[in-house]
Amino acid sequence: MKELKHCQMPALLGALFVVAVLAGCTAPRDGGSASDVPQFSFSSLEGKTVAMKDLTNKVVIVDFWATWCAPCREEIPHLNELYSELKGKGLEIVGISMDTDGTDGVKDFAREFRIQYPIVMGDEKVAENFGGIIGLPTTFIIDRNGKVAKKYIGLPPAEDMRKIVKELVG
Repeated sequence: MKELKHCQMPALLGALFVVAVLAGCTAPRDGGSASDVPQFSFSSLEGKTVAMKDLTNKVVIVDFWATWCAPCREEIPHLNELYSELKGKGLEIVGISMDTDGTDGVKDFAREFRIQYPIVMGDEKVAENFGGIIGLPTTFIIDRNGKVAKKYIGLPPAEDMRKIVKELVG
């Protein structure tokens, strides 16, 4: 086997780091539970205020996503289905777009994917308030008491998420 030159090692380590980070972004992982949810208030793409304080006594899915994220695209139909089925029973979903190119592309994307739940534009501050977002999608399921019941980093298993949400909605 050919030996690596000393100057090639940093490049190899950097490439391995990028691969490891990208692999971690799409593999679902369970995060902490039973922590308080940070308060936020944003305008939706339709100009309506979306605030956590207005979602008390509801089960809330907060989904950090982006238009360029393939696993996010895969997750959206499942979220639409859950929202359509359970919104009248106490489920709310808030999609927080982490796109940085403005709202026009996100609005077009939301129309194309027929996203039924409110979408707001996120930023680093809200990501930090949620404990830091290290991969997309990152999805929080919040119980009626405002506590994180489940956190997924990467594409959540649809049936697992459905089961938890249905139990919380009751």
